[in-house]
Amino acid sequence: MSEQTNPTPEQEEVDGVADVTPVASVKPPVYIEDITDIDEPEDEGYADEEEDDEEGFRAPEQYVEREGSGRPRRIGSDVRYDEIDYKNIGLLSRFLDRRGRILSRRKTRVSAKVQRKIVREIKRARHLALLPYTADQTRIVRKRR
Repeated sequence: MSEQTNPTPEQEEVDGVADVTPVASVKPPVYIEDITDIDEPEDEGYADEEEDDEEGFRAPEQYVEREGSGRPRRIGSDVRYDEIDYKNIGLLSRFLDRRGRILSRRKTRVSAKVQRKIVREIKRARHLALLPYTADQTRIVRKRR
């Protein structure tokens, strides 16, 4: 450090010396309004997006068909309204589970109109004893050990 020190106002009065040496140079404050000439780099992402908007989306030149992946085909997708009859036991039994309950539309994948007719015909076939009401009424043969 330097041996030279700045005198305090009290020492100046005593010494009568008003000489003060600056310790550090003071710069005037810089305001934002003064900095208008600085070039900020533009975000490159916006320029790319504008170019994409002009071109737009294009359809693929050749469509690729998907293979049979996903869920298997549902039961009632091939059922016609005219085929549903209380005498068609083979068709109606496809809409019953193993315990004799009627499957829901979600599982059978049929329209509401077709589901209502299926339920009506199953109930009619049950009344005529063509279909069982429950699985307890069917005989299940088990293998003996």
